Amino acid sequence: MSVVKELYIATQSLYEHAKKPLPKEDDARDQFIAIIDLELEYRAALIEQIERENLTAGEKKLGDELIKLNTKLNARLEVIQAEIQANLSELKVKKQTHKKYENPYDGPTTDGVFFDKRGV
Repeated sequence: MSVVKELYIATQSLYEHAKKPLPKEDDARDQFIAIIDLELEYRAALIEQIERENLTAGEKKLGDELIKLNTKLNARLEVIQAEIQANLSELKVKKQTHKKYENPYDGPTTDGVFFDKRGV
């Protein structure tokens, strides 16, 4: 099997996996991301093996289809990345809220500040 065909199959497999919704459970989510990471590494290794000068007409046509599929894949991976970043920022806010709940007197107060007119 040619490297281009193998790359196309790997890209298609990754796209099918990425189309699935991001799992809510932590363990399933970690496994989902790990599979994406492994398949991206495999694709990167295949891309390095391609020799552009020696491609046949069929491989070039498959390469055009591969580019279209890769565009869809990139869009889906960006959506997944945005979802993960939103979850991380939500977690950060939860941690800060929990921290303020545990120790409400830590840090600056939000009640206001007294300024002495004569001391300034």
